[in-house]
Formats: sequence, C-alpha cells, structure tokens
Amino acid sequence: MKKFLQILAILTLFTWGGLFLYFYGSGRIEKYLDPDFRIYALISGIGMILLGAFNFINRNRAADGCGHDHSDGGCCGHEEEHDHGHVHSHECDHGHTHHEGHACDHDHGHDHDHTHSHESEHGHHLHGHDCGHDHDKEDGHVHAVHHEHEDTPSGVAFSLLILLLPLLVATGYSKDKFSSDYLAKWGKIERQMMQMRIARDQSSEPADLPAVGATDNPYTSEGIAASGANTADTPPEPKKDAAETGAAEAWGTFTIEDLKKMVPQNDKGEFLLDVPQIFYTAGDKELMEVMEGIPVETTAQLMEETLNNPNKTRLKAFRLFIECCAADARPLSIPVDFGKAPPQYTEMGWYKLYGKLHYANENGETIPLLQIEKIESTSEPTDGLLF
Repeated sequence: MKKFLQILAILTLFTWGGLFLYFYGSGRIEKYLDPDFRIYALISGIGMILLGAFNFINRNRAADGCGHDHSDGGCCGHEEEHDHGHVHSHECDHGHTHHEGHACDHDHGHDHDHTHSHESEHGHHLHGHDCGHDHDKEDGHVHAVHHEHEDTPSGVAFSLLILLLPLLVATGYSKDKFSSDYLAKWGKIERQMMQMRIARDQSSEPADLPAVGATDNPYTSEGIAASGANTADTPPEPKKDAAETGAAEAWGTFTIEDLKKMVPQNDKGEFLLDVPQIFYTAGDKELMEVMEGIPVETTAQLMEETLNNPNKTRLKAFRLFIECCAADARPLSIPVDFGKAPPQYTEMGWYKLYGKLHYANENGETIPLLQIEKIESTSEPTDGLLF
C-alpha cells in the first residue's frame, strides 16, 4: 500500500505539471489567464515535472523507518544524559536504582519501551528522591513514548484524490467559455454598478445632463449645419483666466480632434472602439458631448437584451474583461438598437457592428447604445478577452 501511494503521489506531480504545460502549449491558457502571468504557469509545470522525475528515480531509496538504529529490543542506539549526572546507554534493556540526592527528571523521548526498576533496600524509596516517575505498589513502572513519521494511508490517498479528481474533471468538462446565464447575470450587475457611479457623480454636480449633439461635433446634423454656415477662418475665443475658471478649464476642453488623436479610425472614418471603452464613457459629460453621434466600428458577441427593450428592437453587445484570471472576468455590455426587429443571429456569436453612438436617458439612467447600420458575422478575434 505504501509503495502504491508513493507512485500515486509521483503521478499526481506529473499530472499537474503536464496539464500546466498542455494549457500553455495549446493556447488554452489564453482563456483563463492574463498574459503577464502565463510564464509562471510554464515555470510551475516544468518544476512539477522535474520534481516528479526526481521522486521517481529515488523511489526505492525511501527509508522505511525514522532512520534510528532500533536493534536489540527497540533501542535507539544513542545515549541520553539525565539531570542527575549519569549517562544511560540504550544498547540493551537496563535497570537502575536511585539513591538519595539523585533527581531522575529525564525524558525518554524515543520510539521504544524500557522498564526501570526502582527498588530500595527497605522496599520503598528513600527520602530525598525526586525522580518524577509515577510509581505503583511494586515500586516499578513501565513507560513508552512513540512518535509518528507519516500520515495514515487513507489520509494520504484522500489528499491525492482531492488533488487529482477535480482537476481532471474540470479540464475535461470545461468548454473554455462562460455560459449565457453567467453573462446575463453579471452583465446586469455591471450596468447597475455603472448607474450607481453615474448617480454618485451627478449628485456632486447640480448641473443637468449635457445637451448631447453640441455644434462642435461635426458628426451630428447640428454640427454639419454649423460648419456649413460658418466657413470663415475665425480665431477661437480666448480662454478665461485659470484663476476665474479653475484649473480644469485652464487645460481646455475635450474636443473631437482630441478623440481622433486618441482613437484609431478605419478607412471610412469610423472610430474603432471596444465595448468596454464605450461602456465607461457613460456619465462623463465632456465625453458624451463629443462622442454623441460619432460613427463607430466595434467587434463583440451578441445575445438577447433583457433590459429597457419594450419594443424588442435591441440586442446586447458584450466583451469579457479580465484583470487577472478567468475567476474575475466581467462581461461589459451595451445595447445595440436596430430600430426594428433584429435580424437572425447566433447567440454569443461574434459580429462586427457598425453604427452611430448615442446616449439615451431611460428610466432615469444614462445608457450608451449603438444605433446599428450594418452587422457582419466574423470569427473570434485573437484578443477575444480584453485584459
């Protein structure tokens, strides 16, 4: 049994190390772990394989006992010194008589039994003996101290089973993706948290929400009309002094030109934005003023929209955002509005979405949504998870 458990422990190391290397080499690790941490999985896998190989090579050299010389009736083959100044050699069974003035407060901490016979000339201990033994009526005693070097076989087997079974089942069963129920639940939670943040920010600023579609945005109808009506090369109005307007205005306001410098565009001039980038613009007045109505291209997965969708014209576009590993993955989503019944689509399938970005105030909540002009089915991108 002991040999079997030893081999099972070595196989456990090989299994763990092999799975770490398999996930790293096959690319499955990309579904579970941030790139910054993947190298540690590789190092751990190599380390476990090497440790398992070392234990396998030395499997027949394992000591059966504690390493002491338990010959001659279970003696330890070493000497121990007692408080009363004399030394007992445990090479054989022994007995000794205590005389007055000698204290026998010693510790026989070995894995063997020995018998001390404490007898005096008169059948009892003389005065002044403080030997610390528990003597019976015959004035002799037997004491044994045992020490254990390993767990029970059943405990070891159970521990190895706990290490192996969940890992193998999870590896074989996992589809390397989250279920639609998980995404729907956590997507709703993320939106609620976003609305709480927006409400908190707005409570600290008494001003109303900005009138989106400001004339400095050339992608809105008002912006186009304004740019056509005023073509003169007029200098911008000078900014107010920082002491009057505050430090924020001293740096100027965010404009569409700033957005172009920060966000790439395709050959049609559409801004290439990820769903999380759009998601986090909600509630930022300055960003919403500039980004209202801009053309957007984004790649996302689609699923049913269950919030604020009375006319059934919307779907939900989402991406998974991971900070460290799959355990903290959060689906960030925005509604996409088709203006009519959505076309046929694959649940949780990947699509390229083209449309205009709009910010709506619905049921007291600020919602960023994409007004769809065109969708195209696409394959999952190499960066399917955002980190």
